[in-house]
Amino acid sequence: MARRYSQIDPWFIQRGYKRVGTRMCYYRLKQGDLLFELSITASPSKYDHTKWSTHITYYASLPKFGKLHVELQKNSSFSPPPTGPNSSFKGLFATSRNYVPGQRGFPWVRRFLHLENETIGPTWCSLLRQFDRDLPIAWADLSVADDLYEQMFQSKYWAWYDLLHGQLFTLLHQQRWDDALEHVHSWTEKDINPQGFEAEPGKWTAQEELDNAIRLVTEYVDKHRK
Repeated sequence: MARRYSQIDPWFIQRGYKRVGTRMCYYRLKQGDLLFELSITASPSKYDHTKWSTHITYYASLPKFGKLHVELQKNSSFSPPPTGPNSSFKGLFATSRNYVPGQRGFPWVRRFLHLENETIGPTWCSLLRQFDRDLPIAWADLSVADDLYEQMFQSKYWAWYDLLHGQLFTLLHQQRWDDALEHVHSWTEKDINPQGFEAEPGKWTAQEELDNAIRLVTEYVDKHRK
């Protein structure tokens, strides 16, 4: 399968990004402990064969918590573990905020844009200029924050991807050990299983998943607390 939007790869490579994906475009940039990803998904346009209908968003993760993330969900009945095709979700904690003019976000986020499918034409040129201005702002909003957890609550550009694990990872990242323990102890069966599904045979019940989370986080804190 041909790489979609391969014409923009050099633009991102020059700025330190690595592309992942063929049909869809995922551009990743590592800054310290943070991994940022710009997701560009494209599908044929019904109205113009020279352009694709395109949806753009971005994410932030803490890959160092990937192993813990897998252990938290490896036998879950209610959420797929971040392995195999879902491995890009390891340590994921933040996603782009929706755009509100004059208040938050960027106008190109989560909108369906029609972009040239093989060339860098006027619409791509305009968008790349916006990326050049906006992406460094979004990345710096988290990468230079004194407290990543607190910054998430006041950010104009980021929203929590996952209130349970995402908040847990940022608290552990900040070495806020007691807050992390309090956070995981606050989880309920409804948090784990909000739809009220039956546990799958051979997999954890919601209570078992809670018990596993408390054990894992307690062990992590005991190991890393100084």
